[in-house]
Amino acid sequence: MPIRRVFLRTLGCPKNEVDGGVLARHLMKSGFTIVSTPEQADIEIVNTCGFIEPAKLESIDAIWEAVARKNDDAAATRKVIVTGCLAQRYGQQLSSEIKEIDAIVGFDRPDLVLKALDASATGAPACWIEKPGRVYRDDLLYDWPQDQQAPLSVYVKIADGCDNACSYCAIPAIRGRLRSRPFASIVSEIESLIFAGTREVILVAQDTTSWGTDFGDGSDLAQLLLGIDCIPADFWVRVMYAYPAFLTDRQIDVMAGISRVVPYLDMPLQHASDHMLKLMNRGVTRAQIQSRIDRLRRTRTGLALRTTFIVGHPGETSADFEELLAFAEDNSFERMGVFVYSKEEGTPSAVHSDTVSEGLARERQTRLSESFDQWSAEASVDLIGRTIPCLLERRSAGQWEGRSVYDAPEIDGQVTVTGMVERPGIYSVLIESADGVDLSGQLAEAAVIDDRGAAITEPRGVL
Repeated sequence: MPIRRVFLRTLGCPKNEVDGGVLARHLMKSGFTIVSTPEQADIEIVNTCGFIEPAKLESIDAIWEAVARKNDDAAATRKVIVTGCLAQRYGQQLSSEIKEIDAIVGFDRPDLVLKALDASATGAPACWIEKPGRVYRDDLLYDWPQDQQAPLSVYVKIADGCDNACSYCAIPAIRGRLRSRPFASIVSEIESLIFAGTREVILVAQDTTSWGTDFGDGSDLAQLLLGIDCIPADFWVRVMYAYPAFLTDRQIDVMAGISRVVPYLDMPLQHASDHMLKLMNRGVTRAQIQSRIDRLRRTRTGLALRTTFIVGHPGETSADFEELLAFAEDNSFERMGVFVYSKEEGTPSAVHSDTVSEGLARERQTRLSESFDQWSAEASVDLIGRTIPCLLERRSAGQWEGRSVYDAPEIDGQVTVTGMVERPGIYSVLIESADGVDLSGQLAEAAVIDDRGAAITEPRGVL
């Protein structure tokens, strides 16, 4: 009997998580069994991240851990397959330096992973890396199995690759040019997920606001959202990774006008100084960013804006950082991440001579993060006494845990709820206390008002 038990470890961002999920479903469809621990497996697949230096190191450590288990296998039948962004970017180097790997496959190629699992052992790792094409490999996706319960919250990738060429970013070199998924394919996948139990669909891409622009027929994110809104079911839609330079008035209006699009938008800004925005090749000015923010807040009251900033990029002066700090404080973003610049080989920023010391970059990260902690805590306190929609996902120690409508998985806050919750789903929750961005409350027992001012007639109903 062939080896059939696979442990799949996926590292990195939600986009890579989607790729890992697609790979897992293809493995199961081909007769393999996905197991929950590496000790149960005969095959280990490491789905790597290669975006920034810490992610690369984490992926390399995971590969060596898998190799160590292979070396300890007395039967000598264990296989190690490496895929994902690190494999795509450094496949030949991995092949020459870690010869215990059985095969190295680029991203988005479950078919080649399956081929690698059937291949005979050779003296060196087989390295199957293809340059990303212009056509998104939509044939590798399929509907959620009707006999299986889908996760409550699911990332749906609407495009791959990126055309923006930010000076610090290696993603275009790894993932290639923008390749949007067809409209019908996205809507079909979401339909299958919703009818299998999903209640939160999170749209992701390297740049969600550019979806459809490569089709050349006027397709845009607004059109996609309107199509998703036609699905006859109750669920949330959350939009991540909106690129500020391409966020249009039409997109803003549609997001505000569709009730199932939550009052939350993830829009990575990276900086606010015009000097730094130009060095980063962001294609937008501080004034244009502020204009987008102002319109978003005017159009959708109660909107939670999430953003990320990079500090310590080459050329960043003290004045640039102080401008960024003032900008962030003036806008009081409800959710925010602050990252220290990571030098990525092959990018324009990597050869910039005016570097910022790591110590100074860390100091700036701390200052900006501490400012966020202060104003975000104040914003959370303002929610006390309000009733807001929450996605309750799991039961723990007699309480339910989940997220508010203002929080995305893993990166934002959590909510803890008491009350007679029947099963996971979307409920109205009366917020009673706050700790930073984390909230606590109880299940609402009376009719309440939602974030749009509309009456919720069944506050304890499940979506």
